[in-house]
Amino acid sequence: MLDNVFLQDNFPLRQAAMKKNQMIVTETSRLLLRYFSWDDLNDMAAIYADPVVMTFRGGPRNYENTKQHFKWIFENYKKPGFELWAIVDKADNKFIGNCGVIPQEVDGQPENEMGYILAKEYWGRGLATEAACAVRDYGFNKLGYSRLVALIDSGNIASQRVAMKAGLTYEKNTSMWGKTVRVYAIHNHKLPQPRHSSYCFR
Repeated sequence: MLDNVFLQDNFPLRQAAMKKNQMIVTETSRLLLRYFSWDDLNDMAAIYADPVVMTFRGGPRNYENTKQHFKWIFENYKKPGFELWAIVDKADNKFIGNCGVIPQEVDGQPENEMGYILAKEYWGRGLATEAACAVRDYGFNKLGYSRLVALIDSGNIASQRVAMKAGLTYEKNTSMWGKTVRVYAIHNHKLPQPRHSSYCFR
């Protein structure tokens, strides 16, 4: 297990990591969505180091930056409403990305942001849409949210298409993280019929 010294020195963080370690949140016909563990660090670092994947995410991250990101994830697991999960492909049991719901503030208003990122080897198969739909349904059916948003770089056309396939519609442009992003949104009463086979919430 990676970073045991850090976890031993941080009891609350260790509790959060152990409580949710490897716990499956939900699954689709092709994907398992579960909480992160430190064992996922190398796989996530490889994805974050890919300049193609990270084109609209501030550029590639080095290993240390990804390690700090993991510490941030485990710290935030203690907070209600923070749901960021590892994506595992059932076909080969490989870690292929992450997705989830993260609280954000957009133009001074609280929002709950859907997010998703996949290794590029898994692009073009509808897996990002499948993960996004699972996140959407979990946010509405398990977390009780009435509205979800996706905050997408104005140049990231592929991610915008995923959001629209998941039922979100363009709402406005705003400025976040030093750039212009497009805000896509969906309300619970406008939830489309599921396009993918049954979700199994845990």
